[in-house]
Amino acid sequence: MLGGLLRLALAVAVVLGAMAGAVELGLRAAGAGPRGAGELSRVVPDGWTGFRLRPGVSGEEAVVTNDLGLHAPRPYALARPPETLRVAVLGSSVAYGMAMGFADTIPAVVERELQAAGHRAEVLNFGTHAFTIVNLSAQLQAYVHQFRPNAVVAMVDLQVGTPAWPAVHPAASSGDEGVERLGWWGALFRRGSERSALLALFDEPRRVRRWVRRTTGLPLRPRTGPTPDPPPEARSPLPAGAAPTAVGRPSPGPPEDIRAWEERRERELSAPLAAMAAFCAEKAIALYFVTPYGPYFDFTDEELAGMSVQGFLEDAARVHGSERAALGAEVELITRVVRRVAARGSAQVIDMLDASRGSSLRTSPDFTTDGVHLSPAGNAALGRLIAARIARDLKRRSGDGD
Repeated sequence: MLGGLLRLALAVAVVLGAMAGAVELGLRAAGAGPRGAGELSRVVPDGWTGFRLRPGVSGEEAVVTNDLGLHAPRPYALARPPETLRVAVLGSSVAYGMAMGFADTIPAVVERELQAAGHRAEVLNFGTHAFTIVNLSAQLQAYVHQFRPNAVVAMVDLQVGTPAWPAVHPAASSGDEGVERLGWWGALFRRGSERSALLALFDEPRRVRRWVRRTTGLPLRPRTGPTPDPPPEARSPLPAGAAPTAVGRPSPGPPEDIRAWEERRERELSAPLAAMAAFCAEKAIALYFVTPYGPYFDFTDEELAGMSVQGFLEDAARVHGSERAALGAEVELITRVVRRVAARGSAQVIDMLDASRGSSLRTSPDFTTDGVHLSPAGNAALGRLIAARIARDLKRRSGDGD
């Protein structure tokens, strides 16, 4: 009896194996393949800043990081070299230099311009994708000051100017947030999908649906599950008076509600900005805030639709009634707060508001079509402006200027 069951099980296994082999060959012949081997994330968890760039990333210049996780072609010592002007540039991917080689980034331009002006200068690129002012403040106080910079340039673009406060999890262990942990079966299945098109079909069904749609022409669409309701603290209810219109867009709230919302925004942005100013004053570091620079006041509806600004305007659009009205209002709000904090904290402002008012995607070569990142020409223009301001202030402090 037992022998018969064993023979039956073996026969079933052989048949299933043959069928699986045939399906595997068929999938390969039709153009499907195993899931690609997973790549290391380019960011790592960090207990101080939430996350930071992974050190030692190699490949194309646009993604390379040095041994400290800076977007730079070489390492830097913590100790500032003698007789050297060291500048640290902080910001989001705008400061990092999205999809650009080292030479085209803003920090590289600042370094070249300062050297051309006769300074022995070294400019460090601390730009990090997705950073907001909260991350920048933590980065400055935990890491940047250890490099003994003479000056810090904080680029307060739209993303940086939209504070993202981390969720508090008192019982969570540090460093585990956002890390996917697989059980032994899940890990074995994931490893197998890197070698088998059939296993990849089950491991990544959305990818397979796209392949089936492309191969057969069937009108399949990725299956999406229900979206869970956000927690109450994450919801942004419409202010009083901002009821949805017939097309689903909120109408502007009354002036008193808009002002109340802006006052809350200003408080949230002021706090980390003021912390940076106070910290730099205590450390005798010259601090420069750069306000947003972009085509934010003169744009068509088509241009606005192609800009990557919607994620920064969701709440503001509800208050102001549209993204068009919210975009300029947000740039003005960020600039207003930066000016006020700088005046109170002895920081300097490189104010780009007037330049933004006079710019558009149609007339200026300084911007990419996403409306957030600058082009190489824009990086060069802004980098020259930053370097000139730093050089002028150095000359003034040395007593050689007016």
